Amino acid sequence: MHWSAYEVFSVLSGVTVLILALVARGMNGRSRALAVFSGLFCIVLGFCVAAQTSGTYYFPRRIFFIPFVAVGCTIYEVVKRKRGTGARRY
Repeated sequence: MHWSAYEVFSVLSGVTVLILALVARGMNGRSRALAVFSGLFCIVLGFCVAAQTSGTYYFPRRIFFIPFVAVGCTIYEVVKRKRGTGARRY
């Protein structure tokens, strides 16, 4: 297996998104399922590209933004849900 920065970051991005999807409270089912699927996809993609021994592949630079977007979306979902279901003050 050949591990470069792209493969390592893809796997780290996937693990980050997967952990956030499983740990974050207040996410609805659709958002959680999408986050789990995205995390697993990044992990599998990183391992598949690392196992490739010949040929060429294109790894988009957007992969470096996935963890930051995932953290932001998760925090947004949790805060939005808490505000919508929290106790009202009169």
